[in-house]
Amino acid sequence: MKTPPLLSVVIPVYRGERVLPSTIAAVLDHARMRQWSIEIIVAASGTGDRTHEVAHEAARVHDNIVVLDTTSRFGKGGAVQAGMAAARGQACCFIDADNGVAFEQVDAALAALDRYDVVIGSRYVAGGDPGSRTLGRRLVSRGGNLLMHLLLGLPYADTRAPLKVFRHDVAKSLFAASRLRGFGFDSEILYIARRRGLRVQELPVSWIPTDETTVNVRVEVIRSILELLQIRWNAWRGRYDV
Repeated sequence: MKTPPLLSVVIPVYRGERVLPSTIAAVLDHARMRQWSIEIIVAASGTGDRTHEVAHEAARVHDNIVVLDTTSRFGKGGAVQAGMAAARGQACCFIDADNGVAFEQVDAALAALDRYDVVIGSRYVAGGDPGSRTLGRRLVSRGGNLLMHLLLGLPYADTRAPLKVFRHDVAKSLFAASRLRGFGFDSEILYIARRRGLRVQELPVSWIPTDETTVNVRVEVIRSILELLQIRWNAWRGRYDV
């Protein structure tokens, strides 16, 4: 069996043919500069563009890229779950396919894993930057965080920034317990981690919004509320119990 790499980078992607190549290149370049051994797991869902072809082209060139077809587990949460199940790294992280939170910001998170089980990027702690967004998107983001505080009791300023890093064993355990396949999965993961008494740390990150999004904001607002209620239901039913 091959020696596990230092870091597994899971990239969930849906119709991301335009952004995926530059994100893969950014991850590979930074790992090369840091002299890290890494693997990239591209968890691709859906059809409608050349995302799968682009991912497989990269895998043919680089032997540390793995491509998973996660269409049957459709949804960002399902894609990340599948990626984490396949991950072999001593540390495991996931980022967005558009690299909105630039990958090099993982450095501080990896260093913090000496003291914490999970390290999450945050745009809303001191030193973080949420980027320039419309008023509507800002209200949706902050309103969503308020609901998470009220419904889940999560103390974090930001649960949705697309950079989260886990120790290997913690990633395996948390994602095996996860039930959500939509965008609410990261709130669910943090909820489970808190229930289990794991050490979670927020670190400031800067986020650059892009126009390359497949998210319908109105639909996702409704879906996110339902997912938060689903987390509470799952907890009441004991589905997160160790």
